[in-house]
Amino acid sequence: MEDAAQRSGAAQRNPLTHSPAMTERLALIEVLDRDGHVLRSADVLQWPFSIGRALNQQLVLDDPYVAAQHARVTQDDNGGLRLMVGDTDNGVRLQGRLHPRGSSVALVSPSTALQLGLTRLVLRQPGEALAPERPLPVQSLSSSRNAWLAALALLALVLADHALQLDPGADATAWLPVLVGTPGAIVAWCAIWALMSKLFQHRFDFLAHLWVALPWLLAIEAVEWVVPQLAAALGWPLLWRLVVPLQVLLVAILVRQHLALLLPQHARRMTLAVVMALLSGSAVILTFTHNATDRFSRPPYMSTLPLPAWQLATPQPAQALVQQLEGLTQGLQRRVAKARAEAAEAGEDPAAD
Repeated sequence: MEDAAQRSGAAQRNPLTHSPAMTERLALIEVLDRDGHVLRSADVLQWPFSIGRALNQQLVLDDPYVAAQHARVTQDDNGGLRLMVGDTDNGVRLQGRLHPRGSSVALVSPSTALQLGLTRLVLRQPGEALAPERPLPVQSLSSSRNAWLAALALLALVLADHALQLDPGADATAWLPVLVGTPGAIVAWCAIWALMSKLFQHRFDFLAHLWVALPWLLAIEAVEWVVPQLAAALGWPLLWRLVVPLQVLLVAILVRQHLALLLPQHARRMTLAVVMALLSGSAVILTFTHNATDRFSRPPYMSTLPLPAWQLATPQPAQALVQQLEGLTQGLQRRVAKARAEAAEAGEDPAAD
C-alpha cells in the first residue's frame, strides 16, 4: 500500500512518466536528428517545463554543449508561452536567431524550432496546423509500366545511335559496350543514390531512384536525336547550339529529382544548390569553349546527314553557301594573327608553323 502511494507521488512529480490519458497534454517537445527525423519526444503536462543536462530537468539532453539548466518554457498571465534562457554560454537559437543567457522571448508560433547546443528541438502546441499526409514512396503499377517503357525507348535510341557509328559488317562483339555498358551504368548510377538514401532515409530506394532516372535519361538522349534533325529541317543553326545547354539543364533537373527523393525536407536548399552548381558549371564550360574557339558555342555539326524527307526550310542556292564561307576569312585571319602574337610572346618563331 505504501509502495503504491510512493509510485503515485513519483508519477505526479515527473510529468514524463505521467499518462497522457490521465492529464491533458499541453504541448509536445520533439528531439530531432541531423536529418530532421524525430529521435524521441516528451509530453508537456505542466508549465514551466525545464530543459538541460541536469537530472532534475524535465527534458534531459545528453549534449556536452548544453548547460545543466539551459532553458525553461513558461506560461505568462495571458496564456502565452515564453522561452527563458538559463545560465548558459551558448544560448538558445530560436527560429535561427541566437538568444544569450537571461533572455526572455515570446513563443508566438504554434510550432517553434529551437537549438540548444548541437541538439535541435521542436515545440509543438495544440494550435499547430499539420502538413498534409505524404504518400509512401511506393510506385504504382502504371508508373512502373511507364518507367519500363522509358527504359526500352532509351535502349532503342542508344542502340540506333551506336548502329550509325558502326562500320558495315561490324562484328557482334561491337554491340557489347552498349548492351552491357548502358544498363550497367544506369544500375551503378541508381545504386549510388540508393546507398545515399540508406544513409539519410534509412532505406535502400533503388527502384524509386531508377524510376526517377529513366524518364530524364530518355529526355537527354532524345534531345541529341530530335533537336539537330529539327534544326536541319527548319534551317535554324541556333537549335544546334541549344543541344548541349538543354542536355546540361536536363542533367541538373535529374540530379534535383534525386536529391528531392533523398532529402525531401530540404527541397528548397537542394534546388538552390543545383541552380548554383548549374550556373557555375555553365560559366566554366563557356570559358573553356571561348578559349578554344573564340566564341561561346561550337559551330553546328552532325555526325550523320539529316533526313531529306524532313526538309521544311526553303533550299538556298549554292552561291549563298559560297558567300557564307567567304565570311569566314576574316575570322580565320584574326585567329592566325592571335596565334602568331602568342607565339612571339613565348619566344617562338611565328613562321615556324
